[in-house]
Amino acid sequence: MIEHYVAIILVAIGTYLSRFLPIYFNERFKRLKGFNEFLAYSSTALISALFVTSLVSFPVELKSMGISIIALAFVFVSYKKWKNLGFSVLIGVITHLLFYYYF
Repeated sequence: MIEHYVAIILVAIGTYLSRFLPIYFNERFKRLKGFNEFLAYSSTALISALFVTSLVSFPVELKSMGISIIALAFVFVSYKKWKNLGFSVLIGVITHLLFYYYF
């Protein structure tokens, strides 16, 4: 199970770097044609891959699926309240971790 959390952390780092690097190296990346578009699509792909692999595991275990759905609900609710995707994902990860180890 710890592998899932390592994957989440790595994907979060990759997603934030893909958003941060174009801002930090703005002048250098302007010369590379299509690089900003690549970064935009890659971060979306990383988030989508993380979502699918963390929500569904085979064989399907109802407890695990229920915890994932509850954590996802916490992500949606926190995003509606604070409009901060990074913070919402962090809340979802913490919720998943707490529910997994205490229920």
